[in-house]
Amino acid sequence: MRKRWMLTLIMMVSVGCHLIPLETRDAQIPYWLIEFSDLYQENPRLAAEQWFRQAKFGMFVHLNLANLCQNGKADYLLWKGGEAPDRLLAYVGYSRDEYEKTQNKDELLFRKYELKHFDAERICTLAKESEMKYITFTTLHLGRCYNFRTSRSDFNSLNAACARDLTKDLAEACKKHGLGLFFYVPPEYAQTKDDAQTRHNRAVITELLTQYGPVAGIWFDGIGDFHRNPEFYTKTKETFAMIRELQPHALISFKEGGLCDEDFISPEHFMLPFAWEFDTAQRQARYQIRKERWGKQNATRWQRYNQTLLREINTVMQECTNRDGIHVPSGWINDESARHLTAEEVYYWLKYSRYTGSNMLMNIGPRADGSIHPDDRQALTQVGQLIRTRGWPEVVHEIYH
Repeated sequence: MRKRWMLTLIMMVSVGCHLIPLETRDAQIPYWLIEFSDLYQENPRLAAEQWFRQAKFGMFVHLNLANLCQNGKADYLLWKGGEAPDRLLAYVGYSRDEYEKTQNKDELLFRKYELKHFDAERICTLAKESEMKYITFTTLHLGRCYNFRTSRSDFNSLNAACARDLTKDLAEACKKHGLGLFFYVPPEYAQTKDDAQTRHNRAVITELLTQYGPVAGIWFDGIGDFHRNPEFYTKTKETFAMIRELQPHALISFKEGGLCDEDFISPEHFMLPFAWEFDTAQRQARYQIRKERWGKQNATRWQRYNQTLLREINTVMQECTNRDGIHVPSGWINDESARHLTAEEVYYWLKYSRYTGSNMLMNIGPRADGSIHPDDRQALTQVGQLIRTRGWPEVVHEIYH
């Protein structure tokens, strides 16, 4: 009997995690990675990479104080510079006297940051209807209001007029709908130029990675400054290591890739190593301009390293200068005067992204009240129907590790 008991004990030890009930083990795995459970047990990061490769399509959500301005970034720059025209003051809801007496113009927007119709449930439902598998959300952007609970600043959405943890709302909705959630952080949050900045940046990123459960990853903006001032990034790899220590499955992007330690690259509008004949002369011209600039900075890095990374192209529902060759400052923040892409145009960009072996991250900019623009809702809903009818476009340029 003793020998039989010892044999049973040895067998129990040998099967290790198999003794843990299946539902308990699955609870330990990030909800969007459940289908990759076996691989996750061996290598969480590799499981996340396999998920991302199959995700194909995601939604970018740009939301901050600039969204309160009628014509997006162009109006925000006027507002911030003390040059807001009367029609913008009326749109936001201030008199000329109130505007001119307040030195901190962002504070005025902060007081109006009500977002009465920001609905994380609707955003996630639209993403699902569009066949998207993840969302990337601006935790901090133009206007510098933290869209989450933070000990680092009182200038956050819980203290704004909306009095909400916007990131928490979205995290809970993403979990409900099985969508991965990436956190966008601004350009300076990849920097480590001095100890004070490094401590602040890492404290903020730690809050994001410890307050909202498992997240798909961190999406760093601002690769241009890395090329201009590489000396500000000497300890950024240590920040990446901290992220992976806190959440081993979390994927990291730093735009086109700079440190050769990212998990995926995510250039704006174009995946420049691959040739493509665009549908308009203006887009082709913008592609050529970007291609020439890219060749000076990134061609060697692509050959040596970046071509083996996962790929994503981030682009916008609104027409914009850098993709479409029209004269508007930005398509990332809602502009009430801008034309939005149709479903066929979105499917075209999805076709281009898939051709290059990339996911497509399509941006929406919520309106001043936080609602989704009706043109975006209609087009993206129809895109989901097109995908279900036509299928996913073909991948031509596969990623080879």
